[in-house]
Amino acid sequence: MRNHALLILLLLFAVIVEGCSGPQIPGTSPPSEGSYGTLTGIVTDEVSGLKLWSGTAAVGSQSVQIKDGGFEITNIPYGTYTLTIQKPFYEALTMQVAVNHKNIALTDLQLQPIYNTSEMDLFARLVHAEAKGESYKGQVAVAATILNRVLHPDYPNTLYGVINEVVTVNGKKYYQYEPVLNGTINQPAGESAKAAVYDALAGWDPSLGATGFFAPAKVGGSSWVWTRPMTITIGNHRFFK
Repeated sequence: MRNHALLILLLLFAVIVEGCSGPQIPGTSPPSEGSYGTLTGIVTDEVSGLKLWSGTAAVGSQSVQIKDGGFEITNIPYGTYTLTIQKPFYEALTMQVAVNHKNIALTDLQLQPIYNTSEMDLFARLVHAEAKGESYKGQVAVAATILNRVLHPDYPNTLYGVINEVVTVNGKKYYQYEPVLNGTINQPAGESAKAAVYDALAGWDPSLGATGFFAPAKVGGSSWVWTRPMTITIGNHRFFK
């Protein structure tokens, strides 16, 4: 009799344990607590196809810099997030990303430039007029200084405004770029200048953050530009902030 009662108790205990644990579906198991994944991506310019040299990628509270077109965000708890990719001169990109295993790789991330075809043509024509005799690196550097002015509070915040800016000093007007004054900006841009403005847009800055440049051989020693901090000399141009 005692053995029979013990068997009943064991059967009741098994039923209780199974009821507490819930039914198990073969082949499925939710991610355990403490599961983390890594998100990587390659970001390019939608128009030129160039990898972006800079920018940020953010998921949740984490934000990392884009370098050489790529980014890596580590230690992301499993879940669904909004990925935000941003860079000056581009429309921000946002998308939902499910982090549900150790490594998530995104390879087709494209950002759309904020400038239209007409604005990029104006940009390239100025670079062509200012630096057509310079190396490709020198042309990209000139283009970068123009974009640096767009971001700088001392200058207009539009591409058109920077290129066409006229400053009045003691009642006299000064064009910021001689090609705008003499009309050479109206000449068609060469292929090199066209490529250079997209490289600068993507984030390549050989000028090292400069907001201006000049040719020392053509500028007198009394000019104010000689007082500006130099960043680098490339070819016939000296770059300054």
